[in-house]
Amino acid sequence: MVISNQSVKERAKNLTARVVGVASVDRWKDAPEEVQPELVMPGAKSVIVFGVPIPRGMVETIPGHLWSREHGHLMGGKVDEISTELAYWLEEEGFKSCPIGGLSIPKVTYYTFSKALGEVPYKDFEFYKPGGIALNMAGVAAGIGTLGKSGNLLVPKYGPNIILGGVLTTAEIEPDAMMDYELCTDCDDCIGKCPGDAISVDGEAGKPIFDPIKCWLMNAVEGRTFVKATEAGDTAVIENLQKTVFMLSEATPATCICGEGCLASCPIDNRIKKLK
Repeated sequence: MVISNQSVKERAKNLTARVVGVASVDRWKDAPEEVQPELVMPGAKSVIVFGVPIPRGMVETIPGHLWSREHGHLMGGKVDEISTELAYWLEEEGFKSCPIGGLSIPKVTYYTFSKALGEVPYKDFEFYKPGGIALNMAGVAAGIGTLGKSGNLLVPKYGPNIILGGVLTTAEIEPDAMMDYELCTDCDDCIGKCPGDAISVDGEAGKPIFDPIKCWLMNAVEGRTFVKATEAGDTAVIENLQKTVFMLSEATPATCICGEGCLASCPIDNRIKKLK
């Protein structure tokens, strides 16, 4: 039984995915050992990556309860269901498959980005062991988008406002071509509007740098409490929260978690102008 690229896309879109791409695990051949797909599922031959857009109205609730609750639970749950259904289908067709959830958290220690990404989906990253599958990087490898300065995957029409999911499978599926142009321009909106000052540009190398610790300090409850305790000089609280914030920042993907600046302002999401 052969699984075609087209049949994968039709199945995923019937399950309400809006964008779908396929990468061969060969595209990870020069990536660090810690993020090899076969480390997650031995025998994997292909990585399917898909995306479900976040409704624009939800994006514009940032910051607020609706965003934090629905982004994590409603949207993440929807992506998890699609991942699982795709894996069920592939196994019914005879191929072992492992779903990758929408809130999959690879342990990435820091983020730097090079426009000369080439065929190396994980260029300039460092990882803890095991690293796992970073869906933003897998999306680049599967040809559905390119990286933005915030570390988020940008896709045509929706920009960074998309929740990613995926499936590892032993099926050898024809891969999609990687995008040969960058979606991220030099507008720098995400840098100027990041409330945590978590996105900057390396002056010497000219590369965007995303700092997940600054992002956590600004947006996670633990981070905000840490800032207040620092201002108040409460050393006991500071010591406990330092450990908590450090662990949380190491466990999160190297992408923005609040969206107050980078997600809401990115002009690649063309719904900003189209929707009333």
